[in-house]
Order: sequence, then structure tokens, then C-alpha cells
Amino acid sequence: MTRRGFRFWLRRNDEHVAGRGTFVEPHTLEVVSATGTRRVTAERFLIAVGSRPRVPGNLAVDGIRIVTSDHIERVPELPRRLAIVGAGIVGCEYATIFAHLGQTQVELFDRQPRILPFEDADVSAVVAARFAQIGVHVHREAKIETVTVVGDEVEVTWNDHAGELHRQRYDRVLVATGRAPSTANLGLERAGVTLDKGGGVAATDTRTAAPHVWAAGDVTPDLMLANLAELEARHAIEDMYGLEPPPIIHEAQPAIYFLSPEVGAVGLDEQKARAQHIDYRAAVVHNALNRRNLAMRATDGFVKLLARRDGRLLGLRVVGPQAGTCIQGVALMIGQGLTLDAIERCVHPHPAVTEGVLEAARLLLGKSLFKPDAMPGLCHIIEG
Repeated sequence: MTRRGFRFWLRRNDEHVAGRGTFVEPHTLEVVSATGTRRVTAERFLIAVGSRPRVPGNLAVDGIRIVTSDHIERVPELPRRLAIVGAGIVGCEYATIFAHLGQTQVELFDRQPRILPFEDADVSAVVAARFAQIGVHVHREAKIETVTVVGDEVEVTWNDHAGELHRQRYDRVLVATGRAPSTANLGLERAGVTLDKGGGVAATDTRTAAPHVWAAGDVTPDLMLANLAELEARHAIEDMYGLEPPPIIHEAQPAIYFLSPEVGAVGLDEQKARAQHIDYRAAVVHNALNRRNLAMRATDGFVKLLARRDGRLLGLRVVGPQAGTCIQGVALMIGQGLTLDAIERCVHPHPAVTEGVLEAARLLLGKSLFKPDAMPGLCHIIEG
């Protein structure tokens, strides 16, 4: 729902109280606005205040030259040179956008040895290779020292992986070092709500420590995704009115990274499976074996499917065009605890990018016509 649609819905159904709210008692909010202060009392509350950009202490965001994702889409002109601090989803997506607009030289900085460090290295490698092709320069293991506005430019100094100091000027600097829950100054402790060490509202299936308070979206420790926020909000409202919704299956949460190439993700990847000490197997099928990808002349990327030894599905990563369309079926299957056989028995459309998922399942079942020994570099099985 758009903001305009939400405001229209509010006019038809409920009272909209605009302002900054703070709990003063367990069931009472004090709301301060431009027109004054008032108190609002209710039996139940839903905390859905979202998140804010997380900014390192040595970076002074001014919203003009040094910006976050809250500001970048309002800059008056395309920068000739753009520095992006942070190579997570937000940083990499904006690097993709500005590089494809064709008027901006983009440089991406991160302290980690590779971009998208929360994903497996093979996913990062494909995106990084594409960045090199479209002119995005990645500074790996870079430690930002200072970011200073100098006239109409921003001067950035940083140390590289060898400790050598560098200095460069840019038109804009985008700080994309993550987001943090917007829980400050809400008085949540007065309502009996507890926070986790990251400042998010501690909640299980949207229920907080206070029986009359629920939480949804970025304010919780869960993944900060719009589709999950909507699901949690619906769950919270149904729960607070006694409709007994089923538990939220976080293991089946799908996500799309709007990069070049696109990345679709659901469930566990290899590094998360190893961290949880799960005995897994994975199959990788490169897009060069998929006829739809060949027809589109878009063979960069791959499909990687993870399953337990007994065949139960764990996760899927798809890198390439239409990656986001490949993950929903597997998300449903993970949520239902299904196995590789469920994918193999499902008739897939042809030619389609989703056939890569089918062939990955067949590889793990020993039924694929693709043979890793005969096709080195195009398909293989990983024993976790």
C-alpha cells in the first residue's frame, strides 16, 4: 500500500494522530506535534516505527554532500563521482543504479575482503565481476579515516589493506553501513517492552515482553524487508484480536537483491548452514546450461540449491536475470518441510530460468543428465 493509499484508508476507518509519541505509562502515549501535546490511551499497541540509517561515529552526514539512503534519491543532479561507504545490499544496489545511469563514476568502500559478505563467496564473486565490467571500482579491506566537505566536494581519506593512506575527492558520499531500529526515546521500558543488544524490540512472532504490545517490521531483530514487515504487521493485528494466526516461518523468507545480475535468496546459504552445524549437500548449476539464459544471452550466474542429507530443503540462491521469480516455489517448499523430491516431481515450464532449480535438485538426487565430471565448471556438487 502506498502512503497516499494508507492516508486515505485512515480517513475512512481510524483517527490519525500525527506527532512523536512516547510511552508515559504502560497504556498511555504522550504525542507531541506542531499543534501541541495530547495523550492517547489504548488497550493494545503495535510498534512499527521502522529503522534509520546506521552511521559510523566518524562520519558527519549533512544530507547534502554526505548522504544516506534517506537523502540520495533527492540529490538535485547526478554526481560525476560518487563514493559509497558500505558494500552490503543498500550500497551495492545504489552502486548498480548509478553505474547504469552512465553519468557517474562509482567507487565502493568496505572493510570486508569482499562485497556482500553475508552471502557465500560465489555469489559475491559474480556481482563483483559484473561491477568491474560496468565501471564500479571496489576498495576492499578499506578503513575510512575522514570524510570532510571541502567547498562543493567531499574529501575522503582511507587506509587500504596494506595500511597505505589514500586521499580522493567526490561530488557526493553515500553512507550505506546498515540500518538500526528507531527505538530511541519511545519510552518502551515504561510499557514493559525489552530491547535486544542491537536496540531492536525483543519479540517472538511479533509478541513482546509486554502482553499488550506487539512489534512488526524493521523495529524487530528480524530481516529488514518490506514483505516481512507486512507479514508481521498482519500477524500482529490478527494475534491481538484473537484470530490465532499460524507462526511466521522465518526460514522460508525470500529476498531479492536488485543488482546486476539480480540475486534471489531464500533460506540458508552455505556459510549459515556451517554456522548452524548442519550436515548439508549443495548443487550448483551455471546459467550457461539453461536454454532460456542462452536465448537471453545472459549466462553469467548460477543456481545453488542446499538440502540436508535426508533431502529436506534448506535454501536456494539464484544469480542472474529473473532470479527473483525462481525462489518462491522453493520458499513454499521450505516452509512445508518438503524434500528434493517435491521439486523433481513438479513439472517446470520450458524454456524458463526456473529449470536451473529443477536441474540442481536432480543433481542432488542423482537423476540429472548434467554430469559434473563431464561438465567441469558448469555444474558440481558440494559436500558440506
